[in-house]
Amino acid sequence: MEILTSKEMEKADAFTINQLGVPSTVLMEHAALAVYNVLESIDGLDKSKIALFIGSGNNGGDGLALSRILLSNGYNIEIILTSSPENFRGNTKLNYDILLKYPAIFIDSYLNKKFHLSEYSLIIDAIFGTGLSRSVEGRYKEIIKEINRSSIFKISVDIPSGLSGMSSEIIGEHVSADITVTFCRPKILHCLYPARKYCGKVMVADITIPDFSVTRLDLSTYLVTENNLPLLFKREKDSHKGHFGHAVIIGGSKGKTGAPIMSSMACIRSGAGLTTCVIPGNLNTIFESFVAEAMSFPLGDCDYFNVYEIEEVLAFLNDKTVCALGPGIGREASTKEFVNKIIENTLIPIVIDADGINTLDDKSFEFMRNRSVITPHIGEFARLLKIDKEELLRDRLDIVREFSMKNGVVTVLKSADTLIADPQGLVYVNITGNTSLAKGGSGDCLTGLITGFISQGYNLVDSAILGCYIMGKTGEMLSQEKNERFIITTDIIHNMWKVFNEITLHQQQYFRNRKNSIITI
Repeated sequence: MEILTSKEMEKADAFTINQLGVPSTVLMEHAALAVYNVLESIDGLDKSKIALFIGSGNNGGDGLALSRILLSNGYNIEIILTSSPENFRGNTKLNYDILLKYPAIFIDSYLNKKFHLSEYSLIIDAIFGTGLSRSVEGRYKEIIKEINRSSIFKISVDIPSGLSGMSSEIIGEHVSADITVTFCRPKILHCLYPARKYCGKVMVADITIPDFSVTRLDLSTYLVTENNLPLLFKREKDSHKGHFGHAVIIGGSKGKTGAPIMSSMACIRSGAGLTTCVIPGNLNTIFESFVAEAMSFPLGDCDYFNVYEIEEVLAFLNDKTVCALGPGIGREASTKEFVNKIIENTLIPIVIDADGINTLDDKSFEFMRNRSVITPHIGEFARLLKIDKEELLRDRLDIVREFSMKNGVVTVLKSADTLIADPQGLVYVNITGNTSLAKGGSGDCLTGLITGFISQGYNLVDSAILGCYIMGKTGEMLSQEKNERFIITTDIIHNMWKVFNEITLHQQQYFRNRKNSIITI
């Protein structure tokens, strides 16, 4: 599913209206009906008296059309106008003029007429839409503050008023919604923090803008959903372990043996045919006592890797399918040279994580082009780029895109929303997961998952997408059974089978019935 900016959404709207001839009133009516259907679907919500806050633009027009539908279906509503009707144009004015003939109650808040939110059971926010580009001021700011002070359930139409349709940054005072119903496609703010935090549950509704009105645009940002995951390969009955590759995990140092253990376990669970862990010799007994299904390749007689054993490792890697570098590998001076020798002297795909990333420099990327996945968190990526974390967070979508294009690598930028950027400039946003993953070991698990998928023949991007989605979804699923604080990484590894089953079943059903009018993200 594409993620759009407000400008891209405007182009899709304009093409649908001007080139296809779909009247804009039809789109507005479908938008209002979509919000109404969401409202109707929420069981247990007090809908006894609804306040609709209406602005002067198309977002306000959606709210006015919704008001008419609610009145026609017997709802008790009051319409709070935040702008003079003299400012209404086009379909917004059309819907206002129609409502004047209904038994509708209007409160002219733009004339400082008082409203008392304690009288209402539900708020519909239709003040500003995706076109807002600067912070709200004056009475709008005061109205939004008053809405937020209320504990009443809030549904925003398209976006919470006060947020920008062009960015995930907070530009000023804004509504904090419980549900946001947006149209056609999600926008940047619905998918990326910090703005996503204030959208509540986001529901994407079809309003009859055809897919080709969107796909004709030059788009480069996509949301990962269960509907567009890479297909899980079918395993033929006569398959054997050789069909699913030989993955190698290189990691571990004194005090960090758990990292390659978890990476190896996740790699095995993802379906790799064979998994071997290359580990410092002194740690081998610990590793073998925990992971029965993986082979080990103990290196030397020490607690960490050094460059003196590099030829032995390179010879071992020569006929392997994929190699992961970094889990628990440590920051010893000799380890940096060890890692870069592997990068420079191998041709197989490599996945680099954790302290493996801290060893990289410009020369490293010359040898990594078109065969590598790196999986930094925000801090590691900022260090790699030599920029402040705050600068990265402000513009991480474009920064990670440009980095992957420049260096020819797949970058998995881990955060509450994970960005997966490929060398062609496409970015995939994964929003599965929760705070159950905010623990040591999560990155090691993800590295093992991605490595295991590459081992089985998935390309680098698909491997990263599947790894991020499955890990996040497993965390969500386990959180329905256990407190998020209680869940540990090995719980994730042992329960990923549930998500594999869910994906398989969904992919079978999805292709039988592809159209779904409302998608929750």
